[in-house]
Amino acid sequence: MYEIMLDVNGWQGLFDFQTGEALPFENKPYLDLARDISKRHPYPGDLNPNVFAWTTDFALDVAKEYNPQLMVLSYANAMITRINSKMSVVETRDLERLVLSEAFRFAKESDYEPIIVSTGNMKKIDLVVNTDDIEGYFNVSTDSHIGGIFGATAKDYDTVQNMIGIKSYMTKSEFVKSHHLHGEYALDRTPDIVLFADDDFALTNTGNRGTTLEEICERKGTCKAFSRLPGLPNNIFEFRDFIDLQLKSGKRIAVIVVEGVDDESMPEGSIDVVKESDGIYYSEGVLFYYALLNGKKFNSFGMPFIFHNPFIKKKPGARYSYSYIKTDEFQDPIGFNREFKTASVGTRSGIFHSACMCDYSFECHCRGLAESGVLTFVNSEKLGSVL
Repeated sequence: MYEIMLDVNGWQGLFDFQTGEALPFENKPYLDLARDISKRHPYPGDLNPNVFAWTTDFALDVAKEYNPQLMVLSYANAMITRINSKMSVVETRDLERLVLSEAFRFAKESDYEPIIVSTGNMKKIDLVVNTDDIEGYFNVSTDSHIGGIFGATAKDYDTVQNMIGIKSYMTKSEFVKSHHLHGEYALDRTPDIVLFADDDFALTNTGNRGTTLEEICERKGTCKAFSRLPGLPNNIFEFRDFIDLQLKSGKRIAVIVVEGVDDESMPEGSIDVVKESDGIYYSEGVLFYYALLNGKKFNSFGMPFIFHNPFIKKKPGARYSYSYIKTDEFQDPIGFNREFKTASVGTRSGIFHSACMCDYSFECHCRGLAESGVLTFVNSEKLGSVL
């Protein structure tokens, strides 16, 4: 069994990972660590500058009390802040320095070898594609340059041919065939029409909940990575094998993702890392984390994570209600059932624990700036046999 624990302002609840049903805390000593650390470190909020120190302090406590060989850290809030706030160049650079200082503080105050990876450049939104004439439901998920129309009408197929800011488009059958998608999830979640915006344009969701987006990820095929370890890969899909090799040699590794840090602000000695494959840019979010940590391309999952189909309703008995996992296959996440201890701490909610699946995976529990505390994935099957 695998469990999810929530800590919301001191209230704590335990739930079955697959079903979401409530569980008792009794006779589970492996939960003591999670309960104590979560209570000591209440989540300060997505746009609170203290959130960066929160990540470091939380991770240092986990490192001290659980002593894992592998740690994965996610500092996602600089990107979240830049997306939702008007910031000057000076303010942006100060924010980037704060993120990196916290990442290096963790490395300095622990004995882990850091591998620091950025998600790449961000840029101000100048031009937004006008989708008012689309009759179907228009959706953008993880890349502001790729969008999809669900429930497309006959008129929509004509409209997309002359839309300003659209570089190209593909029908559902063309996209599925081009990227070798397969299975129920792929077919259900691929839009009727897939749109690709010009590099200078951004795509935004229908309605967008009234939120004004200030910045987006730049459509660029590389990001940056820093490490003192020799032989750091220059392709995002090769990091998993590299990390596993370091762990096999006995090193204590901390993989640290810093979102919202532009290339020019990354530490001296950082290298370029390719994060594009077959026309898909692994800009951020679930695509980026699964590529970096697990070496997986988006079409490896039996479903395209690029899109979210709003017409799909949860079926009775739907599983993984607290998770981004949409199938019963865990896709070989980096921290799952390893022969050594693993833990992760981060602020990229939902997708982070599913990409890591460590013995303990701690993250903020929030959706669209609506915070609801700390969520912890617990591999109770492994921990229950050793603690």
